Amino acid sequence: MKKGQLLSSPPDTFRKSFDIASPVSGQVQPLNAIDGTLYTQGYFGPGAVINAPSSSIKAPFNGICTRVTPLDYAIEIKSSVGLKCLIKFGESTQHLHGAQFNCHVKRGSTFKAGAVLFTVNTGWLKQQGVNNVCIMTLLNANALLGVMPTTRKYVEAVEDPLLTLFV
Repeated sequence: MKKGQLLSSPPDTFRKSFDIASPVSGQVQPLNAIDGTLYTQGYFGPGAVINAPSSSIKAPFNGICTRVTPLDYAIEIKSSVGLKCLIKFGESTQHLHGAQFNCHVKRGSTFKAGAVLFTVNTGWLKQQGVNNVCIMTLLNANALLGVMPTTRKYVEAVEDPLLTLFV
């Protein structure tokens, strides 16, 4: 088994498993449900997509902000144990130049699980032809045995697990 890969069931042997909460409420889909080839090819690591009617993206765990990229409607965060996540809203947003993206943290800011990381104007984005989806991937999943997305069809932000990590 290749380390850090997306799993459909738990590995036969593992020391521990951890759940990572969803950053937004909505319907869960696999990464291959979106058009971004960098995501579907695993360039940003394993993860999941949430069809998100909500405009608030919340912290799935306690951590620190390591990068904010408003042109991409994205943020990178790191947990206290070193897990690095990319959270992005919308598929193709570069042409919007960060309009209607309001980040509540900056690089180096610490936050608690459930804190609002950023907000977007979902109505405006929809008018611009952007699908209201939130993409969450694990940037350093190669340190894990594997990652398994939830089997739930719908998740609540911060309350329900989106990904289970195996070490």
